[in-house]
Amino acid sequence: MTRRLTRRDIVDLHKVCIPTNWAVTTTSIPVANRAKNHHTFTDTPKMKHPLGRPPAQEGLERRERLLDCAFTLFATQGVAATTMAQVALAAGVTPAMAHYYFTNRDGLIDAFVKERVAPVMRRVWEALPLDGTPQEVLTTFVDCLLAAVEDAPMLPRLWSREILNDGGCLRRKVFAHIPKERFMTLCKAFAEAQTCGTVRQEVIPSLALTAVMGVVMLPLATQDLIEGVAAIPMPNKEALRRHALTILIQGMLMPEGERPCP
Repeated sequence: MTRRLTRRDIVDLHKVCIPTNWAVTTTSIPVANRAKNHHTFTDTPKMKHPLGRPPAQEGLERRERLLDCAFTLFATQGVAATTMAQVALAAGVTPAMAHYYFTNRDGLIDAFVKERVAPVMRRVWEALPLDGTPQEVLTTFVDCLLAAVEDAPMLPRLWSREILNDGGCLRRKVFAHIPKERFMTLCKAFAEAQTCGTVRQEVIPSLALTAVMGVVMLPLATQDLIEGVAAIPMPNKEALRRHALTILIQGMLMPEGERPCP
């Protein structure tokens, strides 16, 4: 027959199982018994942070690391093929920790677009001069894209796999962040410049900006293919800039001496 534990039994268990520098709650033991058994410990160790929740700075670093690893995995193997467990493993944390920060895979994808892709798009689009000449717009666009790739080298592969591709998992999410009014204003400016004679008549104004994306991003996205097939190393940033601007400016704009408008 099992005997119920008495208060004395509980006190004896505390003596055996609990180190003397731990705190023991004794409010349920009568005062007389507390004095008799000398079981009030006051050396309570201070915890660095609440159990189950990392410190703020450490948590922020882990979260940023998870997003960085998601960037690499999304670009190299695709969003559809990437699991939360893979991202957690790459970041050096447990899957439970990844779920703590993003709840689920959809939460991770939404945070990735909002915090990694959207800010890049915003910086690029906001830098384009609405009142600039077509040449100024093209040059600024090329420079901003190259700067973005310099900060995030995996961006071209992500763009080709998940945004340019019609079946890309990020396509609709990213398109939602394109500033449509700004895009239409720039397209209208190219159309007006075409009427003026600055832009060649063969150019479709609404495709001018997407052409910039293709000239800059496509060679970077297919870098490994070019190197593998032709055994030609990828040119440096400045060489790629000259290449892109030569194609865009000479291909889209009329030579200055042939422009009818001042």
